[in-house]
Amino acid sequence: MSELSAILAATELTRADLAQATEASERSVRNWKKTAAIRPEYEERLRYVRDVALILQDSLTPRGVGQWLRARNRMLGGRRPLELIHESDLARVKEAAQAFVDGAYV
Repeated sequence: MSELSAILAATELTRADLAQATEASERSVRNWKKTAAIRPEYEERLRYVRDVALILQDSLTPRGVGQWLRARNRMLGGRRPLELIHESDLARVKEAAQAFVDGAYV
């Protein structure tokens, strides 16, 4: 899946990170590179990751995007963005990402 490769390149997330965000196994994530057979619920969460990466990419390097997604965030009550993506709470993660880009988050 070329979209998966793009997400990996834009975020420098590991397979383990994507597995956590999507609830898939690491083996499944590895297999996604070979096939486009991704279950809809996994694909939806992958798109969440992509959407947040698109917000952050003009302000952070790919490594920085990955770090932001893995780090505890005060705007998210000390939770990690990947945890909330796992729970399908994209609105809060997008809001925190936009606040970071806008400079409202210190």
